[in-house]
Amino acid sequence: MGKIIKTEYIDIDIDLLTINDMPNEILKEIYTLCGRDVAVSLMENFCGSFLTIPARPFDKIVRRIATEEFDGTTASIRNIARKYKIAEPVIRKLLKQSNIKNVPIEGQIGLFDKNEKQ
Repeated sequence: MGKIIKTEYIDIDIDLLTINDMPNEILKEIYTLCGRDVAVSLMENFCGSFLTIPARPFDKIVRRIATEEFDGTTASIRNIARKYKIAEPVIRKLLKQSNIKNVPIEGQIGLFDKNEKQ
């Protein structure tokens, strides 16, 4: 016997729940992708709530990584872009959104950048 959920009407052993017991298609997908326990936990803890997953959920993480690795040079933007397979303009945009000062303009060669074509 597994965890028991007490509802208004009956007690439910979650070990007996199947995907067909999920109340909608989204929870069926969550059940399939993340498992029964996650789906049940969402139903228990977020019942009646609207849960929104951003269209670009990893931007904050990418922005943090880019700002940590950016050393102020055009070369570092190029290296970050190559390393993470993200376009240089996107890296510049994320750095500007992080209020990083003096982000080199696209095509601009920094005075102290090494290995840049002159």
